[in-house]
This record gives sequence, structure tokens and C-alpha cells, in this order.
Amino acid sequence: MRDCIVCQTAEHTKQYCHMDQQDYVRCDQCGLIYVDQLLDTKKLYKAYSGDLIKSYRRKLFAPIRKFHQYRNFTSGMMRARRIIDFTAKQMTTSAVDIEYMDIGCNRGFLLGAAYERCWNPYGVELVPELMAPFLNTFPQYRTQVFSERFEDTRKKYLHDEMFDVITGIDVVEHFEAVVEDLAGIHSVLKPDGVVVFQIPDADCQQAHDRKCEWGALKPLEHLHLFTKGGFEKIVRRVGFSSYEVFREFEKADGNFVTVLRK
Repeated sequence: MRDCIVCQTAEHTKQYCHMDQQDYVRCDQCGLIYVDQLLDTKKLYKAYSGDLIKSYRRKLFAPIRKFHQYRNFTSGMMRARRIIDFTAKQMTTSAVDIEYMDIGCNRGFLLGAAYERCWNPYGVELVPELMAPFLNTFPQYRTQVFSERFEDTRKKYLHDEMFDVITGIDVVEHFEAVVEDLAGIHSVLKPDGVVVFQIPDADCQQAHDRKCEWGALKPLEHLHLFTKGGFEKIVRRVGFSSYEVFREFEKADGNFVTVLRK
């Protein structure tokens, strides 16, 4: 049984549920629910690309589609503006030129909302076809959107204390190497910068009531599901000194929002 990454031991870990030929386990000490055995990275990433038909359709239309042509463009931008507005209120920097990164930027709605504020947006998204319409519309950011793991991007293209703002909405649960990724996020954040995450809450009422039918359990995608207290322990371990919890941007399967500072 794999060690709990919060408690760094499997001593308090028990079987939680079995689904999609994978085992979830739960640490009774910190509440972390996690996949017992991580699959090969290539197998995990196939889950993001969707089935063959969806993947083919994306590859066919992505090169010609524009950002505003997404079916849910209006609602996606409204949500993104709410998140960016919230994030802006957490900032203490007096900088005029805001360097911003969204990890797991999906279709680029947060990058679009950041662009409207005249922030300089960077993004990381594993499925390049998802970001193609945004980049077709804003080709000036082609060198600032990366299609690979965040940590690989950090090592190749980023430098320490580079960003004023970093967001990761519904993305931490996808991290394979959580501690390494969070440490990397800490390193590229400026001293007065802010990180905003939204994360499924392993201690939410839905998780308790639905157990193995909880919607956040997706073993090929959601590898680590934290409680608020468990996540605080791990972010403080990598160096964040400030940890605040806020209400979720949307309820979905039971989320919480956290704001981190160095």
C-alpha cells in the first residue's frame, strides 16, 4: 500500500473503495483519499483526451476554431471573470504589469479573463487541442502556453519568483507528484504573490454520504483528494506561510477554495 503523502506513512491507511479496476485508500489520520497504485503517465493522460471520437473531433476542428466559438463561451467567461475578480481582491502587490499563470487552463477562459484585466497570461494544459481556439485568437501567447506537466514546464521555461498570481482550479487532485508540483509553484511565485486553488473536499458532506458513489472519485484523473486540514499540512511543508480557506466557486461534488502566500 502506497504511503499517504501528507502523513508520509501507510500506517493509518485503509481500503476505501474499488472502482474502474483501481483501488482508492483513505488515511484515517489526515483524511486523504488517494489512488493506491499510480498508473503509467501515458495511461493517465489518455483519460484527459477522451474517447477516440471526441479526440478526433477536437483535432479536426481545433486548428480552425476561434475562442469565442466555444458553445459555452458566455457562461465560461462569466465564471472565469468571477474567479479572476476574487483572485484580484486577494492580491497585495502594487505592480502594474501582472504576471499570471493558470495551471490546468483547459479552454483558456481564465486566461481570457486575465487578458481583459491587462495581465500577462501563461498557461499549462495537457490536451493541446483544448487551448488551440484561444491561441488562434491570441497568437501572441503561443510561447506562453505549454502542453505538458507543470513541473516539466517549470524546469524548462520558468524561473524563480516569476509570477504575481497563480491559479489552479480543479487541478491539484490531478497531480501525480503533489509535493514536487506544490514546491515548484512556491518557487515560481513572487514574495508578495498569491496562489488560488479550488479543490474537491474529501471531508465534504457528499463524500461522507455517497462514499464510493461520490462524484469526485475518478481514479484515472483524481489521484489525491484532500481535506482542508490535510492540504494545509502539505502546503506548509513546501514553504507556504499563509493558508486561508474560502467558499467554493461552484459546489459541484463538494469543493473548497484556498488562498496561499509565501
